[in-house]
Amino acid sequence: MSLHRFSKNIFSSFLTTACNKSFSNMCCATQLPLLNAITNTQETSLRYKSKKSKKQSQAPSDSEETGEESTWDDKVVDKNSKVMNITVNSTRIDAILKSGLGIARNKIETFFYESKIRLNGKKLLKKSDLAQEGDEIDVVKGASVTNPNFLTVARVEVLGVTDKGETVSVKIRRCKNLAVEKYEDYMS
Repeated sequence: MSLHRFSKNIFSSFLTTACNKSFSNMCCATQLPLLNAITNTQETSLRYKSKKSKKQSQAPSDSEETGEESTWDDKVVDKNSKVMNITVNSTRIDAILKSGLGIARNKIETFFYESKIRLNGKKLLKKSDLAQEGDEIDVVKGASVTNPNFLTVARVEVLGVTDKGETVSVKIRRCKNLAVEKYEDYMS
């Protein structure tokens, strides 16, 4: 008698005594895990790994509409600028500069007191002013090395503002190094 047949006989006798039914009358019977160990069958589980990223972002083509209106200005990007979507608590100038340029708020505060922050070309009088769509916020870094009539600035342009309950999503274009003409009221 083989080991497998022996294990079936043990199983059928267990069922007849425990359930008061014969093994032949049962429509379905499954082997217990203990019986698999007796017959020396081993179950192995395989894990199929993949090196591909599960988050593959598919960029929409130019012909597709993404549901969001995009203007020509949004698409114009050179190697020095980057269009970003940032999430801030409010549209305060210092909050947008912090998220857009990656500068700490205390540094932005010192830039404000040194009059190095400009809103649409004019000195910022209150650091808590709110930015609106179309605003250009400049942080003056200093005079240009190549041309003394120009300034090197970090510029953040506000392209769009969307309210999302407690937070605000702001679409910006940032240029970390940009040469602009000196402002009329700029003192070096």
